[in-house]
Amino acid sequence: MAQNGYDPEHNDLVELGVAPMSVVSAVGRRSSELQRTDRIQARANALLGDCRRAFHAFGELDELAENLRILSLNAELAAGRAGEMGRAVRALTQYTRELVNRLAQIQTEMNGLRVRTYGLSSTVLRELLQLQMLERTVDLLNDGRHNARAQVAANRAFAQTMRTLVDTLDGVATSVEDVSRRARAIEEVVSQSDSIATNIAIEASSAGAHEKEFRTVSDTMRRYVDDLRKMIDEASDAVRRALDKGDSLRRTGMEALHALRGDGFME
Repeated sequence: MAQNGYDPEHNDLVELGVAPMSVVSAVGRRSSELQRTDRIQARANALLGDCRRAFHAFGELDELAENLRILSLNAELAAGRAGEMGRAVRALTQYTRELVNRLAQIQTEMNGLRVRTYGLSSTVLRELLQLQMLERTVDLLNDGRHNARAQVAANRAFAQTMRTLVDTLDGVATSVEDVSRRARAIEEVVSQSDSIATNIAIEASSAGAHEKEFRTVSDTMRRYVDDLRKMIDEASDAVRRALDKGDSLRRTGMEALHALRGDGFME
């Protein structure tokens, strides 16, 4: 017979410290949880796609930095041949090499972020697969014909996997923020390189016989600056989209965790 309003066969729920209504509530919410999980998967895939596009856009950063380095060396040689007329250009080439060193540092940091983000991406895909498998398990167990203890265990496993997934997605979002900071650093290098090219062009106008050589340096540097600017525009667009998706994923993940806590499957 039922005792205290509960069927004896569900007493194991009391032993687990979870009221039978938790399972009933979980069943009632399962449809919305499935929709939320589908949204997480769709947004996660879109986020990872934007991350790949951003890293792809930065793929030629090494080559452009090397081109600038070689140009600065050639410019310094030209300045040396110009003697006193090339003194200002020599100083500008020193600034250019400092910018090249900064680009090299950013590229090294970007490579580390790429490895980290791709590693997290693999983890996200694996955890999404685990979540889908647990969803199917929970649906099968919540049909009213299975042991309540198994239902609770499956729901708690689902909740824990969701918690782990949300933490991993948070790591991806943090990586995107780091990429965004590196992109802004490259924008600063682009701006400074553009100023150097302008100043070399000014110096060329008063360099006499060396004007053509200095102007060639200035024009070449502007071309590299334009290539860097195009790279930044493409990457920044992908980064902006990734930042928006990362924020959206954080909110969706927290909503899912809040719902699971409401069902009593998380502390």
